Parts: sequence; structure tokens; C-alpha cells
Amino acid sequence: MPSRFGRILDPLWAPWAPRPTVGALPWLARTMPMPVSLSPTLALALALALALTPATAWTQPGGRTYPSARHGGNYMHNYYLPPAPSSTPWAPSWSPDGRWIAVAMSGSIWRVDPETGRADEVSYNDKYHSMPDWSPDGRWIVYTADDGGETLQLEVVDVETGIAHALTDDEFIYTDPVYSPDGTQVAYVSTKPNGYFNVYVRAVRDGQWAGDEIAVTEDHAFGRSRLYFGEWDMHLTPAWLPDGRELLLVSNRDVPLGSGNVIRVPAMALGIEEAQTVLAEQTLYRARPDVSIDGRRFIYSSTSGSADQFSNLYVQPTSGGEPYKMTFFANDAFHPRWSPDGEWIAYVSNAGGLPQLALLETYGGAQRTVEITDRRWKRPMGVLTLQTRHGATAETTAARVHLTAADGKFYAPADAYARVSGAGDRIFHSRGVARLELPVGTVNLTVAKGFEFWPRELTAEITAGDVTAVVVDLDPMTDMAAKGWYSGSTHVHMNYAGNLHNTLDNMMMMSDAEDQDIVNEQVANKDNRILDHQIFVPGGGAHPLSTPDRVLVVGQEYRPPFYGHVFMFGLEDHLISPFTTGYEGTAIESLYPSNTDMFRKAKAQGATVGYVHAFFGSADPLEGALGGGKGFMVDAALGTTDAVEWSGAGRAGFYPVYAAWNNGLRVTAVGGEDSISNLHASKLVGSVRTYVHTGARGLTMEAWFDGLRAGRAFVTTGPLVELTVDGALPGETVNLPSEGGTVELRARVRSITPIDSLLLVRNGEVIEEVTVRGDRRDAELSRSLTVTESGWYHLRVAGRPEDRFPLDAGFAQAFTNPVWVHVGDQPVRSRAAAEYSLRWIDKLQELADAWPGWRSDPERAHVFAQFEQAREIYRRLAAEADAR
Repeated sequence: MPSRFGRILDPLWAPWAPRPTVGALPWLARTMPMPVSLSPTLALALALALALTPATAWTQPGGRTYPSARHGGNYMHNYYLPPAPSSTPWAPSWSPDGRWIAVAMSGSIWRVDPETGRADEVSYNDKYHSMPDWSPDGRWIVYTADDGGETLQLEVVDVETGIAHALTDDEFIYTDPVYSPDGTQVAYVSTKPNGYFNVYVRAVRDGQWAGDEIAVTEDHAFGRSRLYFGEWDMHLTPAWLPDGRELLLVSNRDVPLGSGNVIRVPAMALGIEEAQTVLAEQTLYRARPDVSIDGRRFIYSSTSGSADQFSNLYVQPTSGGEPYKMTFFANDAFHPRWSPDGEWIAYVSNAGGLPQLALLETYGGAQRTVEITDRRWKRPMGVLTLQTRHGATAETTAARVHLTAADGKFYAPADAYARVSGAGDRIFHSRGVARLELPVGTVNLTVAKGFEFWPRELTAEITAGDVTAVVVDLDPMTDMAAKGWYSGSTHVHMNYAGNLHNTLDNMMMMSDAEDQDIVNEQVANKDNRILDHQIFVPGGGAHPLSTPDRVLVVGQEYRPPFYGHVFMFGLEDHLISPFTTGYEGTAIESLYPSNTDMFRKAKAQGATVGYVHAFFGSADPLEGALGGGKGFMVDAALGTTDAVEWSGAGRAGFYPVYAAWNNGLRVTAVGGEDSISNLHASKLVGSVRTYVHTGARGLTMEAWFDGLRAGRAFVTTGPLVELTVDGALPGETVNLPSEGGTVELRARVRSITPIDSLLLVRNGEVIEEVTVRGDRRDAELSRSLTVTESGWYHLRVAGRPEDRFPLDAGFAQAFTNPVWVHVGDQPVRSRAAAEYSLRWIDKLQELADAWPGWRSDPERAHVFAQFEQAREIYRRLAAEADAR
């Protein structure tokens, strides 16, 4: 890559960020059937365009979760695999006599008396336990044991003695264990042997395996990569029929969309070959069928395709037929299980926000929540009360809490949502006062609040039967609002089919805990559903729940998998519909309308728009499939996008953004992590954010988005960067006479975690690198610079991965938008940048031309005409560069 686009692959700058190569991903090209004859490079690019959508391409900075799984990704981990742990009940299973319900909670298996709410801890060790199933004789409970995201194994516990042992111990995933009706077999799901999810049955006796495993399903390829679901089929959630000879399971074999249909198969080797489909529906991992005692019906959880944004309970014949809807909740009902007599259905309800154990009367419809009021642990426990305060005022303040108990495990209060951050940290958010039960011994705590407060690390001693009270004062490092800077992520989701039923009030609490000034929530689709559409308020302004200290904005994420997802904030009249294009197997499979078309419609409503989670990693997107913002260079030229978003620490985005800036196109770089805040495993709210300077206008939605569009902003995963050139802020312009002159550059960086380097960049060239010394949390830069031609300056900062904690990022990173310096009437131009942009659009058109879903030639011609308009602009800019 020419150095004029910045020394962004310099190994001295970021040796931990390896540069992926096209040759590293040949399997994608092999597995994608191409509708036309393409070069190997273009075949790979189109495969990537379809397969590596932004939401599924994301992986934890600390390494892959569940590395033995070769498909699934973040959605599957949240919707299908059990939370590790859940602070409230999960995955109910009735005892054979109907007296108890086994659940997963606080990392252990518990038996709950549904009449009294008493809960007895049954299993405990150093792993997180979930997915219990009771043996028909009532002696054993089989369950999953999660070691913290590496593997998921099977264990079994003797209910009366509490003695447990492992059934599996290897590198694979095992889940969904369920005893056969006669107790002689266990069906389960495993990623053995090749990393794909298959169903097995295995004989069991006295809590031990009594035979070899039998593969009911086997690895099977669909023939091409399916959006969010990959090429290889998955086979999930087995449920026995009463005769013990057949199973119901969920499989997407030969299904293009969703996690699959409910099928009926013999419980024998390769029973999948005799599969009968009993329910054809676009499921999303949540179905979890359970068969009634008469074998004639099964209960399951469903959104009925796109009919409902929430999962409700349905019942249907096991031989096939029409579903009957059992519940009509404005919340989710998960994991239904028939009682032994068939009179009740236990399930998990998030009606009150957090998942809770609930019961539905099969005949009569009575409903009740089982409130767990008495937890009886099998080991000594104590109580921790934790108050977090503002260090300057001593007022109680919300915060984020990282906790490791004396047993090495994470615990959360019963009224808090246990989370796993994008970096793999287990945390909960507190409104300022928290109470939780913990094992006896030393508990290690880290309490954090955004980027402007120093995090606190401390320990406390937990004593059996006693209360340990801890007060933590969080001292401010700085006050950016006092300087006119206000922060917010440009990419937050409230509800997205996760276990938590989130609310705007909870969103505001989490944003308080993370010290965000503006909360930019996005209504979005998940497949055919539209999540949170009911909270949109027309008018284009801030939401009525906004306060003087925290502004709430409800906008939209428009999510076409080909061109790239985009945000739209400030829509005055209505949400843009449909919410996507290029969706295979649907009536909106075409690439018409383009992002350009939809940007223009949003802007006609007064919206601010931009590409989201556009580019990840370190490599130039032009070397691959143009990343997650394929349409960016077109819309940058046409002036139809205001911004482009960083969703994590990375450098790939500098290639196209520097090209835009070197063409004189003032597109603002913004930060938004794409937190899906009702998932238990997701990036934390505000972990990548945008600081916008509003000056004397203070904190209002209008001032913040005006400043964003003007470029008075910086992007950060933690460090706080300030830059001026002759007093001008990022986004502003310094005008010099035609002969040029000298400008004074001033920069200041502060960070709650160590940083290594400051890079001063001019027109894409690194003109100075400064190594940060001392405690590496504070640095200043002051330079007099001679300027002879028009251009721009910006500042980049980064730390090392090993220093990132407690940031939810791969490493600390921040950078400003450019300060523009004009010499006379000379424009900012670069032939190399214009030619880069033209190559980008050429590749974009090749990819689009190969798309199989176009409905008509006029649609294609309309979109390609927009591409040509953008090309004409870049050709003109190249000519202007030559004429300088």
C-alpha cells in the first residue's frame, strides 16, 4: 500500500495485529457456487461478501469463544448455548414426581420447589453448570459444564448425595443432554468430530456411559454459505418421543434461512436419513421442542417466523399439522417443559426483564412466576454489599463491576443481568448499590465507570453467614463536558432476541454506569422481525425519556448484508422500510434499492446517516471483499453518507477513510461498538464511542449531531485525545495564504489504561511517532509545522492488548477527525486516493453484477448508474489533483 495512505501496517506500530491474506481463506471460494464465471480472487470476494457479514464476523479480542465450534458465531452462542452463568433461573427440568424443577442458576444446578420458592443447590464445582435433565428414576441429573468459553462438557450428579462426575472431558462442545423415557440412553448435541453440531445417543447406566455413542446425524453441507448460518448444517435440541425409538430435533438441513425446521428422526445411527419434517419454520435456536406424555404433541418456543418480535409458546402434533399459540406475551417465553402429568408447562419468562422461572397451566391458562425466595447453598456463603460513589461528590453513582470470587468464579446479584463482554470479561452493571451472595474467602473486584473515571481494584473478605460492606469511591480523571465534549456510542441495540427483556430505563442505567452522555438506540430487524419498532417516536428529536444529563435518541439500523449496515438518527416521520435488501430466499433479495437510495430517503426526513461496523482488522478492505461497508466509497463521493463507524479497535478503516479525506471528502469517523444489550455475551454499551464537541450549546441531540456531521469529534475505545491546529478543532479549517505558512499544533492524551504511541498523521502519512513514557497514561505534543500545500492533520493513539483491561476492546485506541488546513484556494486532492476509490467501485460493481438476486435489468442499471456518478466525481478529483 502506498505510504501516502499512512504507515498503518508498520509492525513497530501494532505487531499484535496480523495482516490476513486472501490465501488464508481459500475454502470460502471453494464452497460458494458462482452464478457466473469469475476469477478466483473475485469468487473469494463474493464468498466473503455473503459469508462474513459484520454481525457474525466479529470475534472476541481475547480469542475465539468455544474454539471447537466451526460455525455458529455470536448469535448462536447467545440464543442457543447456555449463559455462563445466569444470575436467575434458566433451563427448567421437572423431577419425575413433579415435586421439583431443576434449573441452572449462579453457575450451579438447583432444585426448586415451585410451591414455596425454596431452591437447593445440587451441583457445584469450578465450572458453570446449565441445561439440567432429570433421569426417569429421579436419582440423577445430567447437565452441561462450561469452563469459561473454551469447552462445554457433560457431567452428572447424584441428587441425594450431591456427588458429581464428568461424562466427557475433551476439547469439544456437548450440550442439550436429555434422558430417554426409560432412562437407558442420553441424547445430546456435540461438535465431534469436525466442529459441526450433530445429535448423538449413548447408553447410560448408574450415572456412567454403558456403550459407544451413536451418531443420529452427520456432517452435511448445504452447498453454499447461508447468511448468518454458514454452509454446514446444524442439528440441535433433541427431544425423545415416549417410546424411546424416535427423537424430535431442530435441523437446517436443506433449509436456507434460520436454524432449521423441527424434524422427527429414528434414534439410531444416521436416523437423519429417515427424517420427517413436522414443522417448517424460520427458527432462531429458541424452539427447544418438548414432547407431551402421550407423544401426540410437542410444546416449543417460537416467533412464528416474522409474526411476532417475541418468542411465545406454541403446541403442535408430533406428526405434523398446524401450530396452536398458547401464549400472547409482549415478552419472551423460553425453554418450555411439560410436567410429568402434562397439566403444567414450566418455562423461562422475561416479563419482568430478567429471566425467571414461570408456570403455565396446560388446560385453563393460569400463569404464575415462581419467585425464588430461599436459596440454600451446599457450601459456606456470605453476603457482599457494594456501594459505588462519585469520588468528588460522594453521591451514589452507577458503575460496572468485575468480580472474581474466592472459588475463581463470577457471581452477580439476583436482580442484575450477568454479562460477558466482547473481551470475555464477566461483569454486571449496578445502579450504585448491589447485594450478592458469595463463597467464603477473598473476592477480587474491579469497579469502572466509562473513560473519565479511574477504575478501582480492591479485595474484600467474605465470611460465612456475615455481611461484608464495601464502599468504592470512583475518582474522576477529567471532565470532558466542562470542555464542551460529550460522548456516546453511535450503535446500541436494546432488544435483539436475547434472554433479557430490556427497557429504555435499563438502557439509561447502563449508559449511566458507562458514563455515556447520549444513548443512541437503534431499531433493527433480525431476519424477518423488527425489534423495538414500538419505541420509535416521530418528530426527529430526542426521546421523551431524555434527561438534562443524558439524552436518549431512538433511530434505526438499516441492515443490507451486501452494501453494509447503516445508522439513521433523527427520522422525522417514519422508520425506513424494508429494513434490508439482498436477503436470500425472500422477496427483497435484489440489491435494489441501493444504500444511496435509502440514505437519500432518510436525509429527506432530516436524518444523520452513516455506515456502521464497516471495517475490521488490519488489512486494506480493497484487498478482500470491501469489508462491511462496501458502498462507502460511492456514498462518500455522492455526499449521501455523513459518517463511517469504528466498532472495535482496528486499522482497516484507515485505508478507505484516508482515501476519502485525501479526496477532500469530509466524512466523519465515529465510534459505536454495536452492543446488543439484551444478549448475555456482547460488547458493552459505550465500549467504542464518539466524543463530539458542542461548545457552549451543551448537551442536546441537535448540538451533538450537528457537531458530528461537522467532524468535531474523536473516536475512542478508552483514551481521550484533544487536538488543535492554530486553535482549530477537528472538523474545522485553518486558512493560510497562497504561499503557505506555519501552524501551531497542540495535542493532549489521557487514558485510564496505558498507551504506547502517539502518531501524528498528515494526508495519510505518519509524520511523527512519539513513544509514551512514565505510567503511559498522559502525554502531550506541541509542534510548529510548516505548511505549503492544502491537507489535513489527525492524531492516532494506541496501547497494547495486555494493557487493555478494564476496557472492552482488543487494545486501547483513539483518533481524531482531521483538522483541515487550506493554502490559498488550493483544494485537498490526491490522484492516488482517487484511483484507489475508482478501484474500489470497480470491485463493488463486479460483486454486485455477480449477485444472483436482481429482479430486473432496470434495477441493476439504476444502481450501476449511481456507481458511475461516483466514478465521474473521482475522475474529476484526480484531474484536479493533477492540476494543482
